[in-house]
Parts: sequence; structure tokens; C-alpha cells
Amino acid sequence: MKKSNIARRIVDIFNLISALGLIILFAFLNKQPVISEENKNTLNLNEQIMVLSKPIDIQQDQANVIESDSNTAKKIDNIVQQNKQIIDRINTLNIELEELEQVNATAVMKVKDHSKIAYLTFDDGPSDNTIKILDFLKLNNIKATFFVLGIPSRIDVYKRIVDEGHTLALHSNTHEYSDIYKDPQSFLDDIIALKDFIKKTIGYDAEILRFPGGSNNTISHKYGGALIMQDIIKTVNDAGYTYFDWNVDSMDASKNIQDKNIIVDAVIKQSSVLDQAVILMHDSQCKTTTVDALPEVVIGLKNLGFKFDKLTLDTPVVQFSSIK
Repeated sequence: MKKSNIARRIVDIFNLISALGLIILFAFLNKQPVISEENKNTLNLNEQIMVLSKPIDIQQDQANVIESDSNTAKKIDNIVQQNKQIIDRINTLNIELEELEQVNATAVMKVKDHSKIAYLTFDDGPSDNTIKILDFLKLNNIKATFFVLGIPSRIDVYKRIVDEGHTLALHSNTHEYSDIYKDPQSFLDDIIALKDFIKKTIGYDAEILRFPGGSNNTISHKYGGALIMQDIIKTVNDAGYTYFDWNVDSMDASKNIQDKNIIVDAVIKQSSVLDQAVILMHDSQCKTTTVDALPEVVIGLKNLGFKFDKLTLDTPVVQFSSIK
């Protein structure tokens, strides 16, 4: 039983005691004879005569009874007042207990907010490797995020990503750097085309994106100048999109086919100093070792105390501009 419920039970008991005291008092009063208004003056006169005619000791006995009744009434009043004070104090304590419970609940929420979360993210799919990754994630009840390209032949994979509770996010419709990075409007047009394609085919409204190469890439300078990413970021933000970079690089893009152990070691080492790990991996057709590394990556992250989740609009953003 919670402390607040115990305090309420105590209040109920004291209220019951008060009620019983009042019932006894009323019962005592009801035993007294009822005197009608027309006989009141006569009775009062007769009583005065009888009192005056009684011996002194009898009068004294009646005086003692009256004084005793008066003391009893005072005691009842004192009990009622003390009971009221106790109830008021219990009510005050009850309020303090409820406030303490709220503080404790807030503290628990803060602990939850500081849990270690790993976000597995995969760029450049979907492909056959995406299907293998989805199979593994389903088997282990893990949610992830897929930054996809526009591939009409893979509509079934888009649908499976969404149906199995993952986040389907935007990467690029074409992934052609020379086209998407020549100016801000070209990039936005590319993203809108991908978003519309996904919406039309599977009814999913994607709102999260990742820039090919990340928001700090320099290859875009070749096509749009040194300030192109700064201008594109502003355009994307103004259009209402949320973008994510990463703070853990699996190194699976450093080579066409990276060594599995390098992928595992890179993820575990970089994640070990973080509470929120947004992990960059790839699921394009050639990234077979990323699939191979995934079980060891998950085990290693679990051993570090991480839980897994997908990126949403409520996830604290990880962007290169904010990473210290």
C-alpha cells in the first residue's frame, strides 16, 4: 500500500471517531425531557421553588452534576479540536507525500532520459542486404532507421521497413552528387521527388533525412561552391525537414568491402564514450560485411549497456555542427 493511501486511511479513522463522539453526545441530549413552550415558564418556576426548598447538600450535588456536564462538554470540545488538528496535520502530510511521489516519479523519468541508446542507421539501400538486416533485426526485436534511395524495384522492401516498425528516412532520390549539390533547389527537388515517390507507393510520409556524405561533406564544393552545404541546410530546415548526421562511423564505407572486424571494432570503440550513439552503416548491394558484422556489433553494444531505438522527430538530433 502506498504511503498516501495509508495517510488517507488514518484520516478516515479519525473522522469515524469524531462521528461516534457526536452520536454519543446527541444520544445523551435526547434522553432529556422535552418541554413544550407553553409549560416552560411554569416548569422553570416550579424548578426554582424545588431547588430553593431542597437542602443545601442536594443543591450542591446538582451543582456538581452541572459542573461535571460542563467539564464533559469541554472535554468533548477539546477532543474535537485535537481531532481536527490531527486531521489537518495528516492532510498536510498527505500532500507532502504526494509531492514527494511526484518528485520521485520525475527522478525516475530523468534516469530513463539518460539511458544509453544506440541508433543503428543504414544508408544507400534498399538491396538484398537490407532484407538480411531486416531479418536479423526482427529476430532480435530491434528497431533501426533506413535512409533510402529511390529504387522503384524495391517497393516491397520500403513497405517491409515501415510494417516492421522501423523509420524510413530520406537520403537521396538519385545520389548523384553532381546533380543534387549544384544548388539548394536541386537538392530540395531531389528530396521532394523521393518523398513523393514513397508517399505514393506505400503511403508513408518521410520527414527525416540524411545528406549524402553528411552535412559537412566537401565533395559538394566541387559542384556548388564552398558555401553550398550551408545554403542547402538552410533550405532544408526552411522546408520543414529534420536531418541527422552521425557520431559513430562504422568505417564500412572506407572500402568497397570492409573487413568485418574493423567494422565491429570501430562501432564499439567509438560508442564506448557515448550515451547516445547514432551509428552510420550502409546496406547497399556490396556491403555484405556490414551484414556479417551486425550480430557482433549488437552484442558489443549490449555489453556496453546500450538499448536500441529508431530515429524519430523526438530524438535529440546529432548534427556535425553541434558535435564537440
